[in-house]
Amino acid sequence: MKKSLFFLIISLTSCCLLSQSAFDKALEAISSDLATKLDQKDKKKVVVLYVTDLNKTHTVAGKYLGDMVSSNIVNNPGNFMVFDRENLSGIAEANKLIADGFIDVDQAKELGKLLAVDAIITGNYTVLSNTIKLHLKALDASNGFVIASSIKDLPIDGDAGALLGINIPTSGGGVKAGNLGFNRPLNSNEQYNNPETVDKECETKNIGDFCFTNNTSFDINVEISRGSTGRDYFMTLSPGQTQCIYNLAARAYYYHVAKKLPNGGTQYSFRTGQILVEKCKSKTFAIK
Repeated sequence: MKKSLFFLIISLTSCCLLSQSAFDKALEAISSDLATKLDQKDKKKVVVLYVTDLNKTHTVAGKYLGDMVSSNIVNNPGNFMVFDRENLSGIAEANKLIADGFIDVDQAKELGKLLAVDAIITGNYTVLSNTIKLHLKALDASNGFVIASSIKDLPIDGDAGALLGINIPTSGGGVKAGNLGFNRPLNSNEQYNNPETVDKECETKNIGDFCFTNNTSFDINVEISRGSTGRDYFMTLSPGQTQCIYNLAARAYYYHVAKKLPNGGTQYSFRTGQILVEKCKSKTFAIK
């Protein structure tokens, strides 16, 4: 019985290790490297802020990276005490300090006092062809100086790209089919894309983006209109091609899809219906 239990535990452990992606392993490695450097400086009480893009913008991908770094440091054998970043929303002064996506020396010292931490971990990332270059650094909460830093390339596979809302480039310069941003299906034909591509003033302008992709084996014409008749937008799509309309007013639209004939004419519409453009969101509708 004991032998059976032993082999079961070994099997489950091996399974978990094999299931961990290269992306997760790389993210765990950079977290461990930074934790080791902080441990050597006896900085045990830390807070991990949002990881931002190079423009110091808070993104969904950056929030995920920050959450995972925080989790990895919590589980590090160095016995770190990690302040829960989500609780910053309850500390108005602290939340205000990091609202712009970065902190200076004076802000770091003030944040250290507010949260009673030894070090503040910040970071930024940039998306390359097949990797995310992640740069983490730790600031001494007593003086705001950088006391540890770590840089690593995180390999992006299809699952990581879909989770983070990042398009995966192909060798031909396009985007991997079936992986536009979050790749979260709305129904059999529609999915959300990466919201970071939408105009930054989408809230005040009440706009969003909408894309059509041609999953048929022939050329198609797509007409989009505000009413059931007329044509406000028009596009021709070859098989496998995707085109987008940007900065559309958030509202319902009608669409008509027709097969493009070899002689230049068009077949009667074989797909008709309505689409909903949502504020600050990007969506793709697949024509099948």
